[in-house]
Amino acid sequence: MKKIIYFLSVLFLLSGCASVFNGKYQEVTILTNDQNKVYINGDSAKMINGKYLLKRDRIPKEITVKREGYKDENITIMQYKKSPLYILSCFPFGILVYPMLYDNGKNAWDYDGEINIGGNMKILPPKEVDAKEIRLNNVNIDLKEDSVKYRYFSTYKSFKQEEKTKTGKSDENERVKIGNTIFSDILNTLLKEKGYIDTTKKMLKDNYLDNLLIDAVITDYTYHYVDNYYSVYYDFSNSNGGMIFVDLTINWKALDFYKKPIYSISTKVRSGQFSCQRDNEKDVVYKAIKDAMEFGLIDFMNSKEVNQLLHDKSQQKVEESFEEIILPKSDKYANNLSDAVKSSVTLKCKNGHGSGFLISDNGYILTNYHVISDTSGLKVIMYNDTVYDVKVIRYSKIYDLALLKIEAKGLISLKISQSPDIDVASEIYAIGTPLAEDLSQTISKGIISAVRKISETSKIIQTDASVNAGNSGGAIVNKNGMVIGIVSSKLKAFGIEGVAFGIPAFEIFDKLKINFK
Repeated sequence: MKKIIYFLSVLFLLSGCASVFNGKYQEVTILTNDQNKVYINGDSAKMINGKYLLKRDRIPKEITVKREGYKDENITIMQYKKSPLYILSCFPFGILVYPMLYDNGKNAWDYDGEINIGGNMKILPPKEVDAKEIRLNNVNIDLKEDSVKYRYFSTYKSFKQEEKTKTGKSDENERVKIGNTIFSDILNTLLKEKGYIDTTKKMLKDNYLDNLLIDAVITDYTYHYVDNYYSVYYDFSNSNGGMIFVDLTINWKALDFYKKPIYSISTKVRSGQFSCQRDNEKDVVYKAIKDAMEFGLIDFMNSKEVNQLLHDKSQQKVEESFEEIILPKSDKYANNLSDAVKSSVTLKCKNGHGSGFLISDNGYILTNYHVISDTSGLKVIMYNDTVYDVKVIRYSKIYDLALLKIEAKGLISLKISQSPDIDVASEIYAIGTPLAEDLSQTISKGIISAVRKISETSKIIQTDASVNAGNSGGAIVNKNGMVIGIVSSKLKAFGIEGVAFGIPAFEIFDKLKINFK
């Protein structure tokens, strides 16, 4: 009897020798760039004999490599290989006698002995001094029913082997469409880190030469979940979390300062792999989407075409080469506010309206460029509701000015001040078509709150006069009807009232290269 007990005890020990002798930690070689720092589950990795120690505890290990100036790279690994000592656990007793003694302990399984990570880390270079700043225009999610998919791997081994997978559509049967999401913050954070967004002096420095806008739309989404089940023949219920990664297709558009598309590209990106537990799956999904979007932005920003757009100053040469346009002086100018209102016009196009004003009795009109940047269906509506076709004569994208022409005669026009002296606190009046066309020739009173310098060659008028969408391009006049400036923009934010801006009238002559004779 003693011999039998001894014999069974030895076999029992052998059946679990992988767990007993394999050790709590495995030494793993992580191949990466010498400049990379390695982290395991967020902590600095421990090394011994030039290898990294990974605990055999059946919990997924998230490995992150970091390098200054580069985007982090993440992979997740799990124990899925049988230990070499496993054979002793199976022979002869584990197989021939009692399968229930089959060794399935935490120490009985290994990770890959060698791991590659960080070989192709991506970099978003910091903004160069002469490069444009970037503003996010829209970041949207627009997913059709067949564009939302999931892929499930029941074990890490099946993931490694790319088999035993299930691919299907989302449980949501309707189209997913979300606008201006929190993902704008994701991209803004990365752009701010690299200097492409500067929040200082933000109110006055945006302009055509110095800004590029971006639209991003997620059009395809695949969610991957790799489970960490481990079992023997009789038990499929054990799982210590898993890992998540996502694939995104993102359509990117570069737009100029006036939101006109100038370049587009589609990027297909995969996030890093992030470990998760059942109770934090939602947070990990967000992390994976964030990671993929950052990869997409880096691919977009590193494209040759976008790099050229960031440094494009060609419009400056175009406008410097303008030849002078001589306009005839009018026989009759408005000399009071009532006549000035009659010299105001509404500019209507397919997608909205703006304001403008007559500067000659034969139909020359001034407005903002952004009012007429879309010329489809462009018409001029006079104070008496007469409608004219209009021709664009010249425009300055840099200074947001445009000169137009209608075929008409005998009109009352406004005289433009050529004086650079603008008196702060003096009374002024803004004339235009705020909000809707039936509010044309609206006049509001205010003062010149300040004159701000926005560049070495340009200033801007700040006023508290009431202006709204549609006022752009309208005249800012004094009590005698002389043009002091052109309404160009208004600050729009919660709690902000009475802060609008206009282009000084005296700059019109130089920026558009026009004169009167």
